[in-house]
Amino acid sequence: MRNSIRLIGISAVILAIGSFSFPARAEERDILELYRLAKGKDPTVSRAEARLESGKADKDIAWAAMLPRVSANASVRQMWHEVLYYEPNPVEGEYTGYSYGIGAAAPLFNLGSYYQLSVADAGIDSAEAAIHSVRQDLMVRLLEAYVQFLKARADEQLYRDELGRVGRVLEQAEAFLKEGTGDIIAVYEAKARVDAAAADLVKTEGQLRMAQQNLTILSGVDVDSVKDIAVHKSQGPDPADVEWWIETMKQRNPDLLRAKLDLSQAEKSTKAAAAAHYPTADGNGGYTVDKGSTFLPKVETRQWYAGVRINIPIYSGGDTSARTRRALASESERRAMSDDVQEKAIRRLKEAYLILQYNESLVAAYQRKHESAALQLKAVKKGREIGTRTAIDLLNSEQGYAVSKRDLSSALYDNLLRHFQLKAAAGILDEDDLAELAPPTPPASS
Repeated sequence: MRNSIRLIGISAVILAIGSFSFPARAEERDILELYRLAKGKDPTVSRAEARLESGKADKDIAWAAMLPRVSANASVRQMWHEVLYYEPNPVEGEYTGYSYGIGAAAPLFNLGSYYQLSVADAGIDSAEAAIHSVRQDLMVRLLEAYVQFLKARADEQLYRDELGRVGRVLEQAEAFLKEGTGDIIAVYEAKARVDAAAADLVKTEGQLRMAQQNLTILSGVDVDSVKDIAVHKSQGPDPADVEWWIETMKQRNPDLLRAKLDLSQAEKSTKAAAAAHYPTADGNGGYTVDKGSTFLPKVETRQWYAGVRINIPIYSGGDTSARTRRALASESERRAMSDDVQEKAIRRLKEAYLILQYNESLVAAYQRKHESAALQLKAVKKGREIGTRTAIDLLNSEQGYAVSKRDLSSALYDNLLRHFQLKAAAGILDEDDLAELAPPTPPASS
């Protein structure tokens, strides 16, 4: 009776834990779909895109300073006048006057405006590099969350299977003990294995929910399940030359390019500030009509005009010098930041390169472990058939095989993630790399 109650309790635990399982393959989403969703809602991507639009507006503003300006004006006025001391008697009168005209002015020489246009161009290039950087970062973050989900799902299935196996072993041990052919030690050992597997399953269920939540936060949609990524073999850095990767990083890494472009923008800003010392020249012309004056209230004057205006700065209260000093300080800061970004980028790339090399060796080791576990399981099954191995031996061997398979799969997922991290560090990760992971869309049925 006591053993039956214990079996019922164990079965209840298994059923209770099973009730928390995720829907099998419900609403499976692939990584490319999740990336497109994440890209549409990620605040860092939106901020980078907004900065690019701001940079484009800055360029339009800089262009406007170099283009002609055309304006029209008109006015009407009622005048009451009194002229004293011009004639023996004061002259009083009133009249309605008006004026209108159109004019144009065009910069002929303005070195500061030219440099401001260069500053705007550098700002746009920097913003585009920033977009590339945040998109690469988003791809890596998404793949990390995706792999975390796949690993957690594999662990959940591993411990669910383990719980089923040890549950059956416990039932057998209870039955043998009841018949008088077993021993209580085997029952206790099986019971301990059931408790351990149940605890591991509860833990992995929590990890699976956390992974699901991470994907949901990134994509903005509920993620019940994801499609698996088929990874059958590992690969190290290709090419296996760290110097090639460093040189590629110096040319393609968006963070490094952005730092260099920000430095270039600061240098041109310094030139633009210093250009305020130089003369400027503008051309102007137009047509005006003006009617009415004190002594000739009905006279209308019409005239065309054209001219050139030259402005030579002499003294501005120190404003130009102060702006130049500030621009020089900003340029010095940007130069230091560029050097710092390059040093960190090289260190990050070397770390990604070495981690990928290590991971490739780890996959090879797990592959050998898995093959050994398969041979051991085969031998234990044979021993079980001839009575030289116990059910616990078989259980241990089956669990060892399942764990080795899980570890190999996890290492292969990590190898893929390390490839993405190395490519991102070099600046050559793009959406095509994600597209290769998404399973092909099946053809539509006719």
